[in-house]
This record gives sequence, structure tokens and C-alpha cells, in this order.
Amino acid sequence: MNIFLGGNPLNQKEDTTPIYTSPCSIPPLSDYESFPAIKKANVAEFIEHLYFITMERNGLSYFYPNLETGENLCRFEWHYELLDNPYELRLGLSFKVNNSIITEVGYYFVPHEHYEDSSKREEYLIEDIETDKITEYIKDSVKKALLRIEHNEKNTYYSLYYIELSNPVLNIIEITKEFKILPSRLINGTLISAVVIETIGHSHLSVQRFADEKINLMCALISLIINTAKLAHIKNFPSCISSPNKGFQYSDENIEKLYPDTKSDLPGINKYIEDDDIKFIIKTFMLLDTNERVKAKRKIKNIVFSYYSAKETETINRTVSLVSYVACLDAIAKEYCPEVRNKDGSRKALAQLIIQLLEMSDQKEGIDKWSKRIYNEHRSSYMHGANIRFEEFSQNMDGNNFAGLPKALPRGAEPVTKQYKYESDYRILKKVSLSVLIKYIEVISGIHLDKPDLNDKIDFSGDSPAEAYVGLVNKGWVKCT
Repeated sequence: MNIFLGGNPLNQKEDTTPIYTSPCSIPPLSDYESFPAIKKANVAEFIEHLYFITMERNGLSYFYPNLETGENLCRFEWHYELLDNPYELRLGLSFKVNNSIITEVGYYFVPHEHYEDSSKREEYLIEDIETDKITEYIKDSVKKALLRIEHNEKNTYYSLYYIELSNPVLNIIEITKEFKILPSRLINGTLISAVVIETIGHSHLSVQRFADEKINLMCALISLIINTAKLAHIKNFPSCISSPNKGFQYSDENIEKLYPDTKSDLPGINKYIEDDDIKFIIKTFMLLDTNERVKAKRKIKNIVFSYYSAKETETINRTVSLVSYVACLDAIAKEYCPEVRNKDGSRKALAQLIIQLLEMSDQKEGIDKWSKRIYNEHRSSYMHGANIRFEEFSQNMDGNNFAGLPKALPRGAEPVTKQYKYESDYRILKKVSLSVLIKYIEVISGIHLDKPDLNDKIDFSGDSPAEAYVGLVNKGWVKCT
């Protein structure tokens, strides 16, 4: 069984009492009398709410699916205080689900020590009045899960994140009234900004799933502007804001609490995220952060995440990154020129997309040749032959192109190595993917996004930057003039 540790950070205790679990065996069940009838359409949501209620109480949730039979055994456990011990009893609810029908509902309560030592299976007597309270506790969890289906969320929670940036934030950036990026701090040589997202929901855990996508979408959109924007986890920094419904005040004092033991100054750093870039980020976020049921916006959001995955991957494996960039363009071509794609295939649709969307009919021949290399020498070669192209893992390309040699080194009859040409294709692909993505968002939304460097001309004949290799005679600085 895969076991995941979590729970509600807003009410975790400071004690270090060991909590034992028994995922492979279920205690004997008693029949759950008068279990409420739940419509098939509501069963999945009911179980979802029951899961959140269990984790809000820092209980335990188990799921035992059987894909062959289409059945899933669901089990939920809660700690119950007795005899001045907050973990004395473990209460449980169990049922099976098949085709959105709940059957075989049962409950149990056993001492925690039975989990600690399975040999202690002695009789455990509980007074009738306490037994009634226990069964009512279990039924109350079921009632709450059903009520959450019927009633709208009312509580306000604040999700806290930290993001790593390549350019610092100087002042609070208000993406929306509920979403704010706070001024950056330099932490162990890395620029970090706290982010606070206000969301209405049933609990801190239930709103987290919505806030998680918002923060990742924000990182993806920032990556369209600057090089680095990703979630960071800082040891000893707060993991949550424990003041639901009270409102979080963005005072200097409260912001300081989110950056313990750090200084606000950023020595040697003066290139902040500029106002025009902030306007672009806010405008694009407002366009894409819409209801999940808006299918067109969901498609664009998926494409943005494809671009972001390429950016995230390129420092690790540029061949995989290249495939993600192509996937981003393919997805746009599928929507923008489906007739060409259906008739002539993905490669020609991609070329047509670039020519039309970026108005580059004057480079039609160059775009066609470049797109053939992207598909045949890069994408297809990796997808079908597992060939990686950018010296990942210091591999020997073909017996003649070794990692560690200058890429601009002449090889045989060629003026440069294959690697140099691959790098040129990759640089063009990065520029094209960004330009096409933003232009497509503009076309769909009918709004100009004011990304100034989009007008930079892309040359599909291949750029040829010079290379220099400098040997250091000491550990000092080298000044290149």
C-alpha cells in the first residue's frame, strides 16, 4: 500500500505521541443502521467531503481499489479521546463503492493499543452512554459530508506559498484582491517571495486544491516573463496562516513573520520585475483563472502548463524540454488550423501556425526546413529511437560528437558539430513557442497583452553565435574586453 502523510496543519498538536496504523487489516465491523440513501450523482462528492473531514481532524483515510471488479473499499478512521488520552480509541467507518453505489456499510471502534501491539486483543469494555456518543460521532461525520454537498462554502482561508524567482519583487504585487505576491528576500543565495491566496471553502485542506493550481498557474505565467519561477519549500518557514475568517493584514510586522530570521535588504540586486511585466502577468492571469467548466480557457491553461513544463525541464534534460515545447505548439495548431493538421499532419500544421499567427510568410521556406528538423531529427528521433540530442548524461552522440568539446568546433566537412546545429534549432523553438503562445492567447481573448519583446524578429535560417573558452590561471576574475 502507498502511504501518504498529511493532515490539517491548522490544528496539529505539538506532542510526539507515536500514531500506529494498520492498513492491511480492518477491525470487525458492526452494521451501520439507517445509513442515508445517497444519489449516484452525489456519491463521489460525498466521499470527497468525507475524506476532507477525516483529514481535517487529522484522522486516517484508506482506499482499497480493485480495477478488475470495479470496486473500491473506502475506510475512514478518527481519533477519539477517552480516559484523558486523546488517542485512546480509533473510530472507523467502512463501505464499498461500485458504479457509484455504496454497499456493506459498517463501523468499528477499537483501542489505539491494538494497533500498537496486535497481541493485545483483550476485551475492552465501554459504558453504553459512551458507546452512544461514539456512534453519534461517526454519524456526525457522515451528516457533515452530506451537508457540504448541499451548502455553499462560507469560511475564508489563507494559503501560504513560497516561490523562487530570478528577478525580485520590490513591493506587494496584487494579482487580484485575493492573491498577493510579497516582497522578495534573499535566502541562502536564492530569491524567494511569499505568496498569500485567500479562498472561500469548507476547510483549509479543501481550498488547498484550488489554491495549488492558482499558484502553479502564476509560476507558469511569470516564466513567460523571467527565467525562473517555481515553488520552493524553505525549512523552518511557516507552512500556513492559521487565522481563518479573521483576515490577514499585510502589515510590515505580519510580512516579517513569514520570513523568520532574514533581512529585508537585497545586496547587489537591482533588476526588479518591471511594471510592464507585472501588468502582463495580471492581465494574463485574469484571462485564464476562470471556472473549470469553461472548456476553451481550460485548453489554454493546459497549453500554458505544457510551456511551463518545458521551461522547468530544460535545466535537467533539454531533449525532453524540446518535446514539451513541440507539444505546446501542437496543441495550439490543433485548435488554430485543424484542417491542415487533419489533412497534412502535425508537422505541416505547426509550420502553417507559425506562418499565419506570427505573419512570417516571407520565411516560409526556412520555417518548413526548420520544422522538418524539429520533427525528424529531434522529436521523432527521441519518441521512436530514444535519441537524446543535447549531451545529457555526457553521452557520445555518434562516435564523433563528444560532450565537453566546443560545440562550434569544426567536424569533418562540417563547419561545426551536430550539437551546435541542434542548439540553434532549440533556441529558435524557445522563441517561437513563447511568441505563438502569447499571440494565440491574444487571438482567443481578443485582448492585447503588451509583451514588448514579442516583436523581435525570429530568423529561421539559424543563428550562429560565436563561442569562447577561457582557461583560468588562478581563482580570480577574468575581464573580457
